[in-house]
Amino acid sequence: MITIRDVAMAAGVSVSTVSHALSGKRTISEATKAKIRNAIEELGYEPNPNARALRGSGSGVIGLYAYDITESFAASIIKGVERVAREKNAYLLFTSGTEFDENLLEGIDFLKRRRVDGIIIAYGIRQPIAEDVLASLDARVVAVNTSGQPRVPSVQPDDLGGGEIAAGLLIAKGSTHPLFIGGPPSRVASADRLAGFAKGLQRSGIAFYPERQVAHGDFTPASGASCLDLLLDRCPDADAVFCANDYMAAGAINRAGALGISIPRDLKVIGYDDREFAAFWPIPITSMALPLEEMGATSATMLFDRIEGREPEPMHLVLGARLVERAST
Repeated sequence: MITIRDVAMAAGVSVSTVSHALSGKRTISEATKAKIRNAIEELGYEPNPNARALRGSGSGVIGLYAYDITESFAASIIKGVERVAREKNAYLLFTSGTEFDENLLEGIDFLKRRRVDGIIIAYGIRQPIAEDVLASLDARVVAVNTSGQPRVPSVQPDDLGGGEIAAGLLIAKGSTHPLFIGGPPSRVASADRLAGFAKGLQRSGIAFYPERQVAHGDFTPASGASCLDLLLDRCPDADAVFCANDYMAAGAINRAGALGISIPRDLKVIGYDDREFAAFWPIPITSMALPLEEMGATSATMLFDRIEGREPEPMHLVLGARLVERAST
């Protein structure tokens, strides 16, 4: 078995330096950390969480609850969490809402009973933390993709800013009569994307009348197609459409093709989320990429702050989306 002493010898440092680098309890130079990381990778060193627990410093395991860990949204967040967990020499135990019929309280209880040092809750749909869930959070917790509660650190995407970026691109491409296809009005992410889009247009002096230029679907391709039909009846001079997700953008592109509308010459289309298929659609879809891996890594860093007795600063972070421009614009 490879020991911490072996790592210290390979890195040319003391055992205590390796220990401090792994625990994060003392400041270690980046150069020394790099030597230790390289030695760990070369030797295949793995810490023993049971030994850590016996020393009274916790289990060395953090928990993550995601609504569906098979979905790409959650998978990217998990990837970011895992990266930080490795740096902190910790293990990750994750579970999916599908295992508990999407009962978040049962999922949290499952992780607590495994004596994890802290829990990350990754919401699939951005929403406030329910009061019954909030009352159960007696463990160290960080929430992802939810509006922040004062005492629960949170990380969420900047959908408002993403909508503004989409508006800016369409304006730069010469659009003067843009449309918006959103999800259900009750969905926070869709509402923020619309608000940001309207703000960006207003800032540039482009007229925008939601009662004529906005339609709400259900995030499916079929609703993207039907909403485009509705909006083109209202606004036959439309020259662009911003969709609140890539599935509706794909549906709108397909419907435009069936109507003989050329994309992007006659109608420019932007989606959101940068799903994998967006790059490979018959007309590749311009989209706003969510900072999912960064959200995961940031939430893990915040959780380890709490585990180590510090409150994250700031307690609530909003991370910007990234424009990925393709043929649809």
